[in-house]
Amino acid sequence: MELTDTNYEKIIKNNKIPVLIDFYSPTCGPCQMLTQLIDERLEKYGEENGVKVVKCNVSNNPKLASAFKIRSVPFTIVVLKDEKLKYPEIGLKHETYYFELIDKLSGKGSFFSRLFT
Repeated sequence: MELTDTNYEKIIKNNKIPVLIDFYSPTCGPCQMLTQLIDERLEKYGEENGVKVVKCNVSNNPKLASAFKIRSVPFTIVVLKDEKLKYPEIGLKHETYYFELIDKLSGKGSFFSRLFT
């Protein structure tokens, strides 16, 4: 799902579950790798585990980029249901980081521990 300056209120402000936001640029190679991971796997995995995963193109959404003080991409951050910000990360992480973060936010065990039980 794409987060924009116009739908921010609907997606973030009124949300009752944690939201993982990926701020990206279409000209950034690592950003494209992360947006592909989000599109192919993370968005569905988050949905299944009570965490919304969204993307925000900083070029098209300058108000959000400014509000979150984005200086470098990819930049991920979690907005909790009380609108507190947690887990800011600059740069592309290994995909397991994102799955484990969703697991932590959902209160479940780690992704890998669930694979082998």
